[in-house]
Amino acid sequence: MIELIKTMIADITRKIAPNFKGEILVEIPENKEHGDYTSSVAFSLAKVFHKSSSAIADELAKKLKSPEFSKIEAKNGFINFFLSEECLKHQLKEILKKKNKYGFSTLQQAQGKKIQVEFISSNPTGPPTIGNGRGGFYGDVLANILETQGHKITREFYVNDRGGQILALGRSIKLAQGKTLNLEKTELDNLYKGNYINDLAKQIDENLSVEEAGQEAVDLILNTYIKPIIKKFGINFNIWFSEKSLYKKNNYEKVMKDLMQKELIYEKDGATWMKTLELGDTKDRVLIKSNGDETYFMSDILYHLNKFEVRKFDKVINVWGADHHGDVSRLMGALKILGIDLERLKIVLIQFVRLVSGGKKAKVSKRAGTFITFEELVYKVGLDAARFFFLMYSNDTHMDFDMALAKERSQKNPVYYVQYAYARLCSILRKAQISKPKSQTKSKLQITNYKLFTENDLNLIRKLIEYPEILSDIAKTYEVHHLPRYALELACEFHNFYEKERVITEDKNLTSARLALVMATKIVLANTLNLMGIKAPDKM
Repeated sequence: MIELIKTMIADITRKIAPNFKGEILVEIPENKEHGDYTSSVAFSLAKVFHKSSSAIADELAKKLKSPEFSKIEAKNGFINFFLSEECLKHQLKEILKKKNKYGFSTLQQAQGKKIQVEFISSNPTGPPTIGNGRGGFYGDVLANILETQGHKITREFYVNDRGGQILALGRSIKLAQGKTLNLEKTELDNLYKGNYINDLAKQIDENLSVEEAGQEAVDLILNTYIKPIIKKFGINFNIWFSEKSLYKKNNYEKVMKDLMQKELIYEKDGATWMKTLELGDTKDRVLIKSNGDETYFMSDILYHLNKFEVRKFDKVINVWGADHHGDVSRLMGALKILGIDLERLKIVLIQFVRLVSGGKKAKVSKRAGTFITFEELVYKVGLDAARFFFLMYSNDTHMDFDMALAKERSQKNPVYYVQYAYARLCSILRKAQISKPKSQTKSKLQITNYKLFTENDLNLIRKLIEYPEILSDIAKTYEVHHLPRYALELACEFHNFYEKERVITEDKNLTSARLALVMATKIVLANTLNLMGIKAPDKM
């Protein structure tokens, strides 16, 4: 509906202001007295015509006409749109017709973009933590939503299987096996601890070198702690991309040659540096250490050139932890100088999670072995609660994960509240099936001729038809938290409807209409939960 309104306004605007290039904003107002939709375009046009926004809004409102709206009015410079009852009924029919495809874009996948979503990508030096879980669920659901909009999605996990962390892991294994190592203080500080290190040490041959032990530990961690756990929690990757593979071809030499030709490389203290300060970073960065090892920065450049130049993704979305915020500007600068259009890259930073337990915040450190694993958290609160709680917060805000609330089976718990609404919808439809002969089941949901008598009925439809717009917006903004919030709002609207209206009545037409509305609500709520990877229980 928002796109329809934008098109209507754009058509009129082109006639009266053909050179207008401003954005046409259309929103859903919180106060329904301001319509089902409202636009502030008159404020932008006021600058073009040097007239008041109120005068322009009045002029536009008189010219805007469509059978979908019972009224289009100008008020205080805004243009307010009120949906007609016939339009609401038609949208209800669309939901019942499209079912689990309702909300999907009509864009064919061949027309959609080839998009890579790279997420989690936790270092393979230990089990996934709760922070990895937040980014994991975010990336998974974002990929689901992008698919509904006709895009071809590749879900990818980047495996950091080389470098200093592998040596640190190998040293940790050897010490756990009782071996004596002459380590410097910095090497001791970087060791990994925890019961999982002792478990790995028992499985790895004691005669292996430090590097060999580290590499074998990586394989064990991936296949024991990471891949099975991630799959168990409903996240499936198309590709597990090895960092080591970046150095098997001549990509490395090509990039270094390009950077040298652009005079962005210099030697200092035995290391190879890149002039990232000139590219917007806070200082220059090392590409190759004095010992000959390439840095993460070098690998990041190679990895992203592989994404854009080799695999030719139209769009790349990186879901990173907030601790990588310093890597953004240097990577962007390097890619730009190497000819990559930065519009093709989006880096989403996921803020930290603090686990609240017994009123205290638990400290998490993978190296110290004091972390709480992703698996442990899900086991304690349940997968549905874990997903919903992580998803309902904007990725740019810190969150306290309240374990007590996540485990509570009451309407204070948001996921329970939503699932209870779905179970109630199923209960109503079961009751309707029992209360009428089977021969009448089909006719009950026929909505060719029916009436909805109250504003509660219509408000529920209004909330239902926001669903496609929510998906479309998230596919553009990547703000996934709007989906669980929509689920809560829809559940609230349904509970309000249920408390104030009877579904099964003596009036056959009204009963038919209300059952159709219940069925449509069930469809949309199930679709919403499914995209979030959360169960839609028919009983609770």
